[in-house]
Amino acid sequence: MNIARATILILLLAGLNSRSVQAQMYEFGILGGVTNYVGDIQPGVDFSSVKPGIALWAKYNYNPYLGIKAGYFTTQVAASDASSTNIWQQQRNLSFSSHVSEVFALIEFNFFKFIVGHYKYVHTPYFFTGISSFKFSPVAEIGGQAYELQPFGTEGQGLDLYPDRERYKLRAFTLPVGVGYRFNFFRFHSLAFEASFRYAFTDYLDDVSLNYAPNDVLQAERGNLAASLADRSPEKGLELNLPDKQRGINTFNDGYWYIGASYIYTINSGRCPRFR
Repeated sequence: MNIARATILILLLAGLNSRSVQAQMYEFGILGGVTNYVGDIQPGVDFSSVKPGIALWAKYNYNPYLGIKAGYFTTQVAASDASSTNIWQQQRNLSFSSHVSEVFALIEFNFFKFIVGHYKYVHTPYFFTGISSFKFSPVAEIGGQAYELQPFGTEGQGLDLYPDRERYKLRAFTLPVGVGYRFNFFRFHSLAFEASFRYAFTDYLDDVSLNYAPNDVLQAERGNLAASLADRSPEKGLELNLPDKQRGINTFNDGYWYIGASYIYTINSGRCPRFR
């Protein structure tokens, strides 16, 4: 009889715990932060070029440790050779900016057990990874006017001279990885702080990857503006770069990172038991 009572009690407690987790399956959040680009024009971190970013997301929790998150992130990335301390980059004199519009799907893992509203499981560091797809279009200014760079084929994309250089697509995938720390501050309300890097499956986020195309060929087939956007060294009083001289470095693709804070609301879809 005692064993039977103990078994029933264990099952009841397990059921209450299960319902408490199920009652908190769904979450919604908004993230605000700053973003920075890493690539051919800015190979390292430069806090002077950070831009604001914002994300909206929804999350499904399988249990107190594991959940899946999907959402939308938008930001701006930009960089300029003029900000570099590298002489070669200063002479190259390229620059760009691009609006980034991303949709993402992530798996998030809590290192500690986390249950919103519980007196004990109120904070945890976490790790996440997944995949995202983003749209971009690098833009540069010349003569006070901004121009989208992809249509010009600044590295000879689409020229008969370079049959292997196709125009790059303005949508690409990224591999997101990141870490964060989350804590529950009141009932179904939480805050989280996180940092993430997006490794892009393109080297043309900044319109720079390979070598210079012959400037006279670009001028003849694409016009003076295309030739001027492709080689901007003459703006520094230098000669045009020779054809096939290094313009970018295609050893690694481009990417971007962000640091931000999220407000999270957990939907309480059922009455949770009181924890003591």
